[in-house]
Amino acid sequence: MKKTTVAIIGMGPRGLSILERICAQHAQRKQNEHINIVIVDKNAMGVGAHSLSQPDHLLVNTVACQITLFGDATVKNAGSFRSGPCFHQWVNEQGYKNVDGRYLKDVAGKPIDANDYLPRRLLGEYLNWFYHETIKSLPDNISVTQINQQANNILIQDDAKSIIVLEDSQRVVADYVYLTTGHSDNAKTFDDHLVERFIANNYKKNERLDYYSTPYPINNLNKITAESNVIVQGIGLTAYDVISQLTIGRGGKFSREEGELRYHPSGKEPGIFIYSRKALPFSSRGANQKGVSGQYSPRFLTAMAIRELRLKNVFEKGSSKIDFLEQVFPLLHKEMCYAYRSTLNGQWLDAGSYEPSAEDIAVIDSVLYPHQSQEHLSLKDYTQWFMYFLRKDLQESEEGNVHGPIKAATDIIRDVRDILREAIDNSGLESRSHQYFLEHFNPIFNRIAVGPPKLRNEQLLALMEANVVSLAGGKDSRLVLNDCEGKFEVHSPFKEESTEIQADVLIKAKIASFSPLHDASPLIRNMTANGIVRPFMNEGYHPGGLDIDQCQHPINRMGEAQTAFWVLGNPAEGANFYTYVLPRPLVNSRFLVDAGRCVADMYHQMMVRQAQPEVAINAD
Repeated sequence: MKKTTVAIIGMGPRGLSILERICAQHAQRKQNEHINIVIVDKNAMGVGAHSLSQPDHLLVNTVACQITLFGDATVKNAGSFRSGPCFHQWVNEQGYKNVDGRYLKDVAGKPIDANDYLPRRLLGEYLNWFYHETIKSLPDNISVTQINQQANNILIQDDAKSIIVLEDSQRVVADYVYLTTGHSDNAKTFDDHLVERFIANNYKKNERLDYYSTPYPINNLNKITAESNVIVQGIGLTAYDVISQLTIGRGGKFSREEGELRYHPSGKEPGIFIYSRKALPFSSRGANQKGVSGQYSPRFLTAMAIRELRLKNVFEKGSSKIDFLEQVFPLLHKEMCYAYRSTLNGQWLDAGSYEPSAEDIAVIDSVLYPHQSQEHLSLKDYTQWFMYFLRKDLQESEEGNVHGPIKAATDIIRDVRDILREAIDNSGLESRSHQYFLEHFNPIFNRIAVGPPKLRNEQLLALMEANVVSLAGGKDSRLVLNDCEGKFEVHSPFKEESTEIQADVLIKAKIASFSPLHDASPLIRNMTANGIVRPFMNEGYHPGGLDIDQCQHPINRMGEAQTAFWVLGNPAEGANFYTYVLPRPLVNSRFLVDAGRCVADMYHQMMVRQAQPEVAINAD
């Protein structure tokens, strides 16, 4: 019996999907050889970024019923699937209950609802359970070797086999490799070094000076004293984690009084000041009225429309590449207007005759660009508007993602993500348009469509009302390092004043995108330096990620595809769009399709190899 070694570098959710597909497709394909799967990951198996030790107040950003690792009949071209519980079903099967915001087993408490936003720790437990269930069901001729180390390099031999160099310098030879390392850290930037030098030069003036280029692991923030003032740079999802750790994580409590959330400080909270370039909070998720798998069916921004645009461009420009702003965005904008108006009217309008009214356009534009025609006199004035924005968002969230006109319109962006991928993936956009999309539109889409649970914006409003969290500035604020006083400052221009907010601690609440040009891991640095991989480029623009072909094979410095090697998830974010999303039941999840496709590719290569006659060597 032939023996094959398959290495999976990174056993987070993407690695899990590869492991499961290898096992499931093995029985289906009746491979006559032994496969040893070598798993390289120094963390708990399966969990990825969902640490088992993080506090329960850090929440998953998706309702529990819309997360799974199991496939189903809707998933195409990925092989047969094992059935199993989604995240929501699993927590109930395990006996978890909600006890005042803590999730405990086998105790009296509140049942967990399908639309609850659960702790990320619990999601980590689900992923870890899935790993062990998969290992328990291994076919007889598949074995697993688990290496709790980091891979520091991968070398490709002339026979296409890979040598994986571990952090202790041991080497593993593999016939096939899957790179599924997930989120990683970037090397320090010029700004990081500048801030660190500022702290070193001014520490004697202000012993509270500190800087967090990332807030994770979140418990690192515990050393910030209650006497400190903290500037949080960013008002996105990471900022909500930071705020939660500095309040709930310090013993603060929320209570609901006459329907309104109130915050009761512990006295251990530092002063918290938040700001960002646009100074806007993320809109909260609308109450889920779509169940497990309900999705909006687009009328205008369809896969066929994207294909027609490509054909049109070939005839008119000689290139199939699309201009997002000129060609895709108008279709998406019309889609949002249509969903808004239809929901407001209580019935779906005739799509063939629908044209957005001036009112429809104005409403959707106000969602996309809330600062439009807004002018604020002072920081106090802007803070009042910001809190009004939160209250309005909470009301819209309560109306839901089906019955609420605003959330029905914004939730479309999640539902047409596969169509956006059709337009964007593999250099589908013109280079300049790709850059414009990622730098301008994608942040807007993230803010209005993939924001936090409604509870998070309720908490933010309550914290602002309790004067625990304040705005450091409005839009176009800038960070200043004050050497005279040894303080971080945020300077903001308003119509009638300019403000300066001082603080002792700066927390960068942003997750940097993956790029081999900036990644700090020895694995990516070494593979890039050795030419095994190269950065993905859309003509002259680098959106991030490794260069891959349409089969997920990495492309080396010479432009050659490494066909016994696959890259999935975050390292491919650039050539692929929005790789962060976990699978959802009953929607033909791209996550599962990609895993099945890559594993099928491997098995096809193995079958071809088996069919090749062995060359006999005659000895004299």
